[in-house]
Amino acid sequence: MLDLACGSGRLTIPLAQAGFQVVGGDLSPEMLERARSHARARAVELDLVQLDMRDFDLGGRTFDTIVVAVNSILHLHSLHDFRGFFGSVGRHLSPQGRLVFDAFLPSIAMLNADPNKRELIGTVVHDGFGAITVEETARYDPLTQIRHVDWYWSSKTEKDFWRVALPMRSIFPQEMPLLVTSGGLRLIERFGGFDRGPLTAESMRQICVCGL
Repeated sequence: MLDLACGSGRLTIPLAQAGFQVVGGDLSPEMLERARSHARARAVELDLVQLDMRDFDLGGRTFDTIVVAVNSILHLHSLHDFRGFFGSVGRHLSPQGRLVFDAFLPSIAMLNADPNKRELIGTVVHDGFGAITVEETARYDPLTQIRHVDWYWSSKTEKDFWRVALPMRSIFPQEMPLLVTSGGLRLIERFGGFDRGPLTAESMRQICVCGL
């Protein structure tokens, strides 16, 4: 398996623990180092490589399954990005291999959110900073279909001590097959959730299975 945009190994490590031969790839060397640290703490050996999923070459290696999890495909923004991504994936899939990824299903309510209003995302507990709240604002650009999200991190003693920009592409249901085809793949199956239920108007996400 190839886990693209693997980040800190949140999926890569459990896959390796489950007995799969898994390679993790990510653009960020810092995230790959975090994945190595987490793997060492769990006595797991990981094969990690720094790559840009828009254009990568692993020296002829092919995989039965390529995974892009947790909406990471939405970090691709342009048609050029998607063509490069699907084309690179196609070069690394075995003949019967599958690409599996998930993406939020855009809704009018989500895209029309007040860009000046903060929404609480959640709270976490940090070893050094204690309780931390994470809030977000979002502004949608209908021409680029990019939702410009900003996350604000605050502790009890310091508000907004960290701000992170997360521009995310919105992919509409009728657009998805066209993007997949643009890179030489085909959309084989699509589900409305991780339970493999059908994609409906009430679905929150689209789970896509693609092949050659």
